Amino acid sequence: MSIEIPRKRRKQIKKLKGKTASLLGEQRKVLEHANAILTEAREHAADAARKDFAPRVQNAIDNGLRPAVATGVHAATSAAQNASHRFQSEVVPGLISTAGSVLSVGDLAKDPRVQKIVKEAQKRSKTARKAAGKYVPAVAPKKQGIGFGGVALIIVGVVAVAGAAYAAYQTLRADDDLWVADDADNAGKPAA
Repeated sequence: MSIEIPRKRRKQIKKLKGKTASLLGEQRKVLEHANAILTEAREHAADAARKDFAPRVQNAIDNGLRPAVATGVHAATSAAQNASHRFQSEVVPGLISTAGSVLSVGDLAKDPRVQKIVKEAQKRSKTARKAAGKYVPAVAPKKQGIGFGGVALIIVGVVAVAGAAYAAYQTLRADDDLWVADDADNAGKPAA
């Protein structure tokens, strides 16, 4: 089945097709012109970036960023070397001294005289408990305290913590001797 279109309608459709083709042609011309303008703008922007912005950015990097980074790297390196020197000259000797104290407390605990005193104290304690048992009803023995070994370990721990804290304090405190040395160096120079 085919539909027959009147002649008047066919003329209108043909006229609309012509206008549509004309409009599409005009749009193609506008798009081509817009592309040409964008291409020219892109070339100008690239030229401006190459001639104006790139030298400014390079100048800012050369005169601002590189010296700042170099100064920061130098300062960080100097600070790291100073910290390493202070650690080696102040903290390490303090820790070694603390370790020596800990070892001397350990040696003291192994000393036969100290062990003899501890044994005598334990015997007296047992004797006193037995004597008290005659007058006081028997009570289940309570668990012993931490004992000499526990006390010795606590003392060793306290000495170690105190030594480490002192070493850290000596490392981190302001060094007043440097200021005195500067003043002594300037004492011989005339005032400006």
